[in-house]
Amino acid sequence: MTHPKLDIRSVAKRYGEAIALSPTSLQVGAGEFLTLLGPSGSGKTTLLMMIAGLTETSGGEILLDGQEITRKPAYRREIGVVFQNYALFPHLSVFENVAFPLRMRKRSESELKSAVGRALELVRLGHLAGRLPRELSGGQQQRVAFARAIVFDPQLVLMDEPLGALDKKLRDELKLEIRKLHAELKKTIVYVTHDQDEAMLLSDRVCLMNEARVEQIDTPAALYERPRTRFAAGFVGESNLIDGIVAGGRIRIGDQLLATAHGDRLPAEGKPVTVLIRPERLRFAGTSDVAQLQGKVVDVIDLGAVRRLSIAGDLAAGLTMTVLGGGRPVEVGSDVALTIAPEDVVPLTQCVP
Repeated sequence: MTHPKLDIRSVAKRYGEAIALSPTSLQVGAGEFLTLLGPSGSGKTTLLMMIAGLTETSGGEILLDGQEITRKPAYRREIGVVFQNYALFPHLSVFENVAFPLRMRKRSESELKSAVGRALELVRLGHLAGRLPRELSGGQQQRVAFARAIVFDPQLVLMDEPLGALDKKLRDELKLEIRKLHAELKKTIVYVTHDQDEAMLLSDRVCLMNEARVEQIDTPAALYERPRTRFAAGFVGESNLIDGIVAGGRIRIGDQLLATAHGDRLPAEGKPVTVLIRPERLRFAGTSDVAQLQGKVVDVIDLGAVRRLSIAGDLAAGLTMTVLGGGRPVEVGSDVALTIAPEDVVPLTQCVP
C-alpha cells in the first residue's frame, strides 16, 4: 500500500496508569472498508475516536491523505462519523439534520439542496425529508445518520457500532445496505463492531483487537481460515482448539497423529503446538477413510438447518462438530469415527510457549 488514505503511526492512549490503546500502527487504502473488531475494552472505539478527533492521543501520529491531522480539531478533519445512538438533532427535520454539516461549511443554498437531495435518495429517504427523527423507525434514523455523514463528501467515514441498537432482522437488512452503499460510493470506511458476522460480511480487511492492541489484521477469509493466535481462532467463528506435539511433520494428540497441509506453521520437532479445526470441517469417516479421531456423542443440538454434536474422546477438551440438518442422524451415546482433511488442520503460529 504505497499511498494509504489513512496512516496510523504508533498511536496510543493512556488514562494515568491505565492503557486504553497500546502503540498501534495500521494503514487503510483509498476506498477500503476496514473493520475494527473485538470485545468490549479491546481499544477499537478508542482508536476510532482518536481518528475522529474526539479523543486526544497520548502518542503517535495520524495522517489523512498524507497530511498530519493528529492535533487538528474534529470539525477540520473532513471526516464523517456515524454513531450507534444516531446523534440526530431531535428538533430538526430529516432534511435539516442531513444539511447541518453543509450549513457549518457555509455552502450555498442551491448546493445544499442538491447535496442533501442526493444523500437522501441514496439512502432511500427522500420522501421523508420533512419528518422529525421521532417520527422515524430506528433503521430510518440510522440511514439519516449515514446520509449526514456522507453529504459533504468526506475523505473518510467512521462508523461506531452503527447497528448495535437495532434488532437482528433490521441489522441484517442494514448490513446489506451498508455493503451496497460502500460499493456505490467507494468511500474509505473504518467500522467498529464486536459482531463477527458484520465484520465478515462488510470488510475488505478486519483488524482484530484484544486487550488494547492489534491481534491480527487480515482479509475476512484469511482471518477465519488461518488465524495466528488462540484468541483470533476462538473469537472468529466456532473452533476446536487442540494441543499436541510436533512429531515427524504431523501433530501427535494422545495416541493419534494428525496430518496438516500447513507444515510451514509448525514449530520444531517435539515442540508443543495448538491446532485449529473448524467444527464444520470434521466429517464422519467412511469405509474408505482412515479414522483419525474417535469419540462418543455426548450431546446433539438441532438447529434446523444444521446440527451441532459434542463429542468426547481421547481429546481432553472434547470436540464440537457441525453437520447439515438433513445429514446422517446421530444419537447421544453413539460411537463415531471422524476424519479431517490436512488443509483443515491449522497450526496456530503464536500459541507455542
